[in-house]
Amino acid sequence: MTRENKVGRILSFVLGAAAGAVTALLLAPKSGAELRGEIADGVTEGVSQVRSSSRDLKHRAQKLVNSAKARVENAVDAGQVAYDHAKNA
Repeated sequence: MTRENKVGRILSFVLGAAAGAVTALLLAPKSGAELRGEIADGVTEGVSQVRSSSRDLKHRAQKLVNSAKARVENAVDAGQVAYDHAKNA
């Protein structure tokens, strides 16, 4: 597929999607205010879900960091004990 052909297909897709969106808005049984309200509610809900997911991810990441930190500290302590034991032997 040539570059011009790809650009043409992408442009056709974008124009078709725009035409479909305009048609859907024109034929929608709701008023513009109702439609804008629903869009705003959907965006607000999406933002809330993203925030909730990010909080959960932050907590999970913090748990992993704490666990890794504890393991590293244990490994360092074990290495120090082994070093001291070898040094005194």
